[in-house]
Amino acid sequence: MFRRSGPAVLLLVLGSAVAAMAASLTVFTAAYDSSRVRIDWEVNSETDVTGFDLARKGSNETSYSAVTSVTPNGQRRYTYYDANVFRTATGGAPTPAQVGGPFTYRLTIHSPGGDQSFLTVLAGTPSSVQRSWGTIKSMFR
Repeated sequence: MFRRSGPAVLLLVLGSAVAAMAASLTVFTAAYDSSRVRIDWEVNSETDVTGFDLARKGSNETSYSAVTSVTPNGQRRYTYYDANVFRTATGGAPTPAQVGGPFTYRLTIHSPGGDQSFLTVLAGTPSSVQRSWGTIKSMFR
């Protein structure tokens, strides 16, 4: 009797492990794109994924700030453009101390089996032209 139920129990355990890790992140990058930052991510499956939260933190900040929340749409690959990375809370031009790079982005994948968080660091430092152009564009929004 033990031998007959052994494989069935093993399959049940393996099936539960697969369901608990429903989404594996295959791509998570951030790169400068003119006066904004392009963030790309891809998951291998959206089974049981209920949402994605993207947050950002500068090197001079102690906590992450929410950037956006995304509802899964079945595409598995997502792109978000962070146009506010170089704006201050008042909308003015940031000082060099306020720029706070390098920036770290945190992606949290929500699912009934538990949340998973991943980090990526935005490499490099934006030029003063990129920061100024981002500020000018933000004044006209």
